[in-house]
Amino acid sequence: MTRDRVLVTGVSGFIAKHIVLELLRCGFDVRGTVRSRERADEVRSVVLGAGEDVSRCEFVEADLSSDRGWDAAVSGCRFVLHTASPFPLVQPRRPEPLVALARDGTASVLHASARAGVERAVVTSSVAAVFYGHPRDRVRPFDEADFTNLTSAAVSPYARSKTVAELAAWDVARETGLAICTVNPGLVLGPVLDARLGTSAQLVASMMKGQIPLLPDMAIPSVDVRDVARAHVAAMLAPETGRRFLLAASQTPTLLQLAGFLAEAFPERRRRLPRHRLPSVVVRLGAQFSPGAAMLADDLGRSKAVDTAPARDVLGLSFIPARDAVVALGESLLRHGCV
Repeated sequence: MTRDRVLVTGVSGFIAKHIVLELLRCGFDVRGTVRSRERADEVRSVVLGAGEDVSRCEFVEADLSSDRGWDAAVSGCRFVLHTASPFPLVQPRRPEPLVALARDGTASVLHASARAGVERAVVTSSVAAVFYGHPRDRVRPFDEADFTNLTSAAVSPYARSKTVAELAAWDVARETGLAICTVNPGLVLGPVLDARLGTSAQLVASMMKGQIPLLPDMAIPSVDVRDVARAHVAAMLAPETGRRFLLAASQTPTLLQLAGFLAEAFPERRRRLPRHRLPSVVVRLGAQFSPGAAMLADDLGRSKAVDTAPARDVLGLSFIPARDAVVALGESLLRHGCV
């Protein structure tokens, strides 16, 4: 029997590796794109470590910075899950290169998908494409109709890149008739599968190593990576298309509360974990000079609620609590020798 093949772009990423395992468990074959063959070995190791059949995975080289290779990558695939996107730990001063790479790469993947007759593509976006640049006094939860306001000075290069890339995805869908959905997770926590860390995992690792003594007064909607993986596969198969699925746990703890969860779970790390708040005035002063600080300043003292009803009602998700997600991340960081 021939199984359906799914293309996963950026397959060596934090979210993508969890998606690969979810696809294999659901009976799909996987083709993953990598920038170099060496990264494919990382994914093979994860698949073998999880007890899945690595022979059902294949890897091809393709890069978001080029149109080359995408037609071959999507050929013979029923679905495409586009997870590849740059996510810098340090925000660049000039957003243009980051924005262009995310936008043009997304367009290349989706145009190739349309040419190949792909049944549906799911694009990994972010809440960063949803809730920046809106009035600070807003109380209504953000939902799938909301997009980040690109005219606002509070929009960081990363948030701008995710917003522009997602808008480009919808443009391609309208132009070509390609069926797409987007998945828009909050801060992605949950277990890492190897020692290569994404940006959110690096943040928590730095906290556990005592490298971040103070945390800003922020509460960012977060979600477990295992829920993000399940959401991608469910959106791929859902009866509805053309939807944006915002993902976040029901509770939105502050960064200091997340550190407190880690302190409770790992008392031997308690003295290294941050226990005090970074004065907001310091962040606001830094916002005048740093794109990263400008993004933080927009979140100070705010709790942005996210409407996750479509993810629950259409995709059938029930979210892992934020406490469990950050503790699972901490456990995996210790297991892989990252802290």
